[in-house]
Amino acid sequence: MPENENMPDSTTPDAATDSPTDSATDSATDSMTDSTSDAKVEAGAPAPQKAQATQPKNNKGRKGGESEQPKQPEQKVDPTDKPAQPARADKADKPKAPRLTHPEPVHSTPDRSETLRRVDGREMRLAVGNSHFPVEQTEAWERFEEAMGRPLWGRYLYEDEGKPVAAIALYRYEMGGQTFLWAKHGPVWLKEQSPEREAHLRRLLRSVVKERDRSVRFIRMHARYRDTDLRELLSTITYDRTYVIDLVPKTPEKIAAVMPKDGRRAVKRAERVAREAGCTISDETGLSREEFDQVYEVLRETAERDGFKPHDAEVYWTMLTSLGEKNARLFVLRKDGVPHAWDLILTSGKDAVAYYGASSNESRTFRGAEALDWWAACTLAQEGYRGLDLMGAGSTRVPSLYTVGQYKKRYAQHVTEVDGAWDVPVSRVIYSGMSAAKRLRDALRARRGSRED
Repeated sequence: MPENENMPDSTTPDAATDSPTDSATDSATDSMTDSTSDAKVEAGAPAPQKAQATQPKNNKGRKGGESEQPKQPEQKVDPTDKPAQPARADKADKPKAPRLTHPEPVHSTPDRSETLRRVDGREMRLAVGNSHFPVEQTEAWERFEEAMGRPLWGRYLYEDEGKPVAAIALYRYEMGGQTFLWAKHGPVWLKEQSPEREAHLRRLLRSVVKERDRSVRFIRMHARYRDTDLRELLSTITYDRTYVIDLVPKTPEKIAAVMPKDGRRAVKRAERVAREAGCTISDETGLSREEFDQVYEVLRETAERDGFKPHDAEVYWTMLTSLGEKNARLFVLRKDGVPHAWDLILTSGKDAVAYYGASSNESRTFRGAEALDWWAACTLAQEGYRGLDLMGAGSTRVPSLYTVGQYKKRYAQHVTEVDGAWDVPVSRVIYSGMSAAKRLRDALRARRGSRED
């Protein structure tokens, strides 16, 4: 991938920056994966097996606010989405938490049969079953958000006559002293996703927010269909098109065979050049904090070159350790033992997303980013993953992603349409004031920039 950090939007840990331009470049270019593997392999030769990664020692435990419900019979649950279970305490010392009681009633409107109901993590997981479940909507993501000071606000099921239609988890964010809710890659639609259902779900959510928390100014969530209640994001950027590397063929030869011709030539050349330069690529998910800080320095170089401001190292480290190797992987390319490129890849079920990536200036001479992306894809394929989402491509809505999209399009025969993120005002008056303040800040920055030029 080009050398830049991946999409910040719906996937970036810090969506609450006050400048969209700052996070726009903190967005879509390089991507790599991770999990510490003892064995290093030559570039271009993906390991047939994942080495046993060492679990980082400082993993955060999941939030204890939601208690489990009794198991539901005859329901299949994707084991990859189960949260880590804390050690059991003696019943005499710590009685079992009571079943979640929903403080709110079931929300509905007289004109439609669908309703909105608050649930706990287990009930949401059972409702979703084996459907595609983005990592940002899983209980594993709750550990990361909580560690970053953004607590879970609530999980909800959108149902029609008791049958789940969509599921959504929302987290509480702050921006400029104002509160908003962020449902990254939510809602997860389980039944037909129509314009009417999308609009009705947002209507019910606004009603719930007004009843539960009057401090919330807007809800940030994803939608397929444009509508009058949707606004462009006040901060960060989103994407509604992406490229996904098809990993179902499994072997490097078969994966390359379904890629565009120029992509096949590019990865073959990258393998050769990186190997001749003496590069090694390994899964370094379980590396120490000291080792990670060395890897992070590559991102500083990437940011300086490409003109964006990266998150602090703590953000990436917290994501890696709080999600754990089941949901977060770190792949690193080294030359003479020095890191030159890395990919932080998040996984959920059988799907993988290239969340963040970086590459040094020197790595361009031996095509390090391309060699790493290809190695990561082949390694994940051998582990049984279905696809690697490269996170973002240019569109009429987000033309700024055109350049990075040109790099990514070599890996897939066609673009994949996805639901972009939107702001849904709860308090329209206050949201209008926030929009006006943002326009003023942007104008002042542009004026300062023109004077400096």
